[in-house]
Amino acid sequence: MARSLVQRARLRNAYCLLPIRDAKMQWLLRRSVFAVAILLTIAVGITDGTPRPSEQPDAAVVPLLDPAAMPESAIPVARVAMTSRSAPSLRFPYVPEPEYITSPRNYWAGRDGASIDYIVIHYTDISYARTLYAFNTLASNVSAHYVIRGDGHIAQIVAEGDTAWHSGNAWYNRHSIGIEFELDHVTNPAFTTEQYYAGAALACAISDRQGIPLDREHVIGHNEVPGTTHTDPGPTWDWPHFMWLTSLCAPPTDATVHASFVSESPYPEISTDDKALVSVVLRNTGSTAWRKGTDQEARLGIPDNSQALAFLADGWPAPERPAVQEEDIVPPGGTATFSFRVKGTLPGTFVVPLRGVVDGGAWMDDLGMFTVVTVR
Repeated sequence: MARSLVQRARLRNAYCLLPIRDAKMQWLLRRSVFAVAILLTIAVGITDGTPRPSEQPDAAVVPLLDPAAMPESAIPVARVAMTSRSAPSLRFPYVPEPEYITSPRNYWAGRDGASIDYIVIHYTDISYARTLYAFNTLASNVSAHYVIRGDGHIAQIVAEGDTAWHSGNAWYNRHSIGIEFELDHVTNPAFTTEQYYAGAALACAISDRQGIPLDREHVIGHNEVPGTTHTDPGPTWDWPHFMWLTSLCAPPTDATVHASFVSESPYPEISTDDKALVSVVLRNTGSTAWRKGTDQEARLGIPDNSQALAFLADGWPAPERPAVQEEDIVPPGGTATFSFRVKGTLPGTFVVPLRGVVDGGAWMDDLGMFTVVTVR
């Protein structure tokens, strides 16, 4: 330590003994050091282009520049930084929570009396930030109702009750909701798991609000709009996977809830102080999954909600609901097991009619199911 201090003192003295003729050199050296210090101070304050939570860029005062010609960090994004969804931590399906970023320009108010019949899938071909900028720039003449970023974050640009400019066909614009998926060779070069999950969850929520069937006649690509010259969502978009995901969260209705009979346990014969287990297996032949613990939960019910046989109940969820599905989720094509107990309260032979139901959704097909309980 002492030797170091001595060396520093000698170095300072050497600089102080510079000839006067090098005064100009010293002045230049001090000026250079001062300039470098200023540059370092400025550099510390430079961000990555993402607005801080307290910053709200005013898109209205940004010059109308070509988004494609601007550097990514210069694109004004009227939103705060969001936490990315991570595919391994996601439990699908979930309730989508879009961030509402209204476009003040690029849409028509209302639908002019048109019904909302379609969901149109697009990809952006530019980054999420450039897309939001374009949708808020009148000169671009384009918008969509929703944009889904590569990490699954959803931005809502136009209200569902208003008409976005997304399909290139005025009639389809009036009758559809447009969803843009970020697909850009730099920021998001391939559709992600998070995007498929977010898009399917969003499609299910739209279907529930607007009554749009979740099938390929009503969920279409931009390339399927009559008269279009566009090819999106393109060959890398996995339609079967996306539609399968929507089946896991599609709202239950008369059109989506169906079942077929698979098997049933033997009819129970018990004494008046005995109990027996009854099991019925049904196949989901509808287009929406049965999900335990949700509004899509399938139950085994008694037609007409009759409670006349409630005296046989042993642990039934309700007097007219003998059982709920045992499996957490039963996708279309899967099977569900419904098990319940009956007890011998009164002697006699009792025919217990059974029919599947999704409460708040629909009764399943009348399969003529029943069990016969004999109490001695």
